[in-house]
Amino acid sequence: MAKKKKMSTGAKVGITAVVAVVVIGGVVYGVTRNGKSATGTNVINEYLGADMTTQDLSQMTDSYAFEVAGNAQEGLLSRNPDGSPKAGLAKTWSHSKDGLTWTFHLRPGLKWSNGDSLTARDFVYAWRRTVSPKTASQYAYIYSGIKNADAINSGKDKNLNSLGITAKGATTLVVTLEHPMPQFENLMAFPVFFAQDQKFEAPLGKKVGTSSARQVYSGPYRFVGWNGSNKSFKLVPNKNYWNAKAVKNDGVNYRVITDPTASLALYNKGSLDSVTLSTPEQIRKYKNSKALQVIPQSGLNYIEYNQTGRVKALTNLKIRQALNLATDRSGIANSISEGLDTAATGVTPAGLARTDTGADFAKTAAKGTNYTYNVARAKRLFAQGMKELGLTSVTLTIEATSDSAVAKPSLDTIQQSWQQLPGLTVKEKLVPFKQRLQDQTNHNFDVMLAAWYADYAEAQTFLNLFVTGGPNNDGGWTNKQFDQTITNASAKYALNNKKRIANEVESEKILYDQAAVNPVYWVNSAQLHNPKVKGIHFFSSGASYYYMDAHRTK
Repeated sequence: MAKKKKMSTGAKVGITAVVAVVVIGGVVYGVTRNGKSATGTNVINEYLGADMTTQDLSQMTDSYAFEVAGNAQEGLLSRNPDGSPKAGLAKTWSHSKDGLTWTFHLRPGLKWSNGDSLTARDFVYAWRRTVSPKTASQYAYIYSGIKNADAINSGKDKNLNSLGITAKGATTLVVTLEHPMPQFENLMAFPVFFAQDQKFEAPLGKKVGTSSARQVYSGPYRFVGWNGSNKSFKLVPNKNYWNAKAVKNDGVNYRVITDPTASLALYNKGSLDSVTLSTPEQIRKYKNSKALQVIPQSGLNYIEYNQTGRVKALTNLKIRQALNLATDRSGIANSISEGLDTAATGVTPAGLARTDTGADFAKTAAKGTNYTYNVARAKRLFAQGMKELGLTSVTLTIEATSDSAVAKPSLDTIQQSWQQLPGLTVKEKLVPFKQRLQDQTNHNFDVMLAAWYADYAEAQTFLNLFVTGGPNNDGGWTNKQFDQTITNASAKYALNNKKRIANEVESEKILYDQAAVNPVYWVNSAQLHNPKVKGIHFFSSGASYYYMDAHRTK
């Protein structure tokens, strides 16, 4: 994502949460105590592991914001419980034989939560606003492939009207692509592509989405009670939603809880309907509980190196290779999640994508990578790299969010391991979630403990993070061969599964060979919840939780 779905490390989102997530803070399932709900009504009691940032659809980047938007808004398409696309605000849709022209027919009579008419023109306005350089959306990159999106966002094309989206009357949209996009239908259910009400937003300027009242909503819920910094707010049913009668609950109560001990205590008291176990101690205690569910999240926690020149040592390939070899991935995963997380063998998590033969993409890619823990070899490479640069010592500061119970122990493990390398001193820096995001955006770091969660079920949602000049390429790494494989996969061979996947596998190998990034572990989420609450849909990519079908049973 352009600044990553960068989530608070540890937040309810994953077992380990070293830092970010596509899954937003985490899901909280409804639960009852002695046959009564925690609130006495059919309300789901949810929590977020860090402060919300925005409800501006063009500006949001973290999974907490996406979780709220995924329920308070709806796109042209929505998703079935299995993640496949289904009709949303668009009742029907089709595409040309070559996959370049898509036509969507909106449901008639759609309205925003404030009563404004919702038409095809609201999608045109939203898409143009997001790709406009003036908006500076960190997610504009995900529009790449839509006609003229890249040219507009880069400033080469000054005409927003040339973007490949056109309204044909109030209920018909035509989208034109530059090349086929295998992920296009999935993207239509992703919040960055949702409609925006120009009539409501234009007068607000940069204040759009800075509070729940400074936004209007197209989905099953309205977001209320958030002033931009407070710790409790809610989703309430949206009477103007086209399918309002299908909402099976009275809403979702949210509170921000950054302390995992406090969230577990509130769950045990019945004040929360579910809880994510965020510390090794919690996982050990509940590992054999019948209430425990381990949910794969298609999340990667990784170490990013600043290769912009800020730190001379990190521009050296052998030094980066040494740091990768000195990283005990299995040890970190086991220590912070009791083995529920998985040591990464690449940047694309297992279970996310399939090859043309049906094999797991991650397993296929692992045949060309070898992310192992080998301190002896790391020492040799580090010494060689230091000699090449004429250095005798180097100090690296590794940064992570302070809002996570597992960030500090993760840093401690990395520090201890890395300082076995001759001449290396490692310092730790823990900062609030918002500051960490800002530091990443500004390249204001040496080494960052970061995370990414899938936007869609395809390897490119991870591989695209590292293209030259990409909005999520915080480390500033660049490689022409890698860029070409990504271009081949996303454009030239978009409709040729075999060749597209071959280029994606090659991309993983280049990342490994060049030590462009240091994948540490793939995230799962350990959650306690009451099975009496049914109908919460979890997705391992995009906005992670849909609540409209949630309901309590006796």
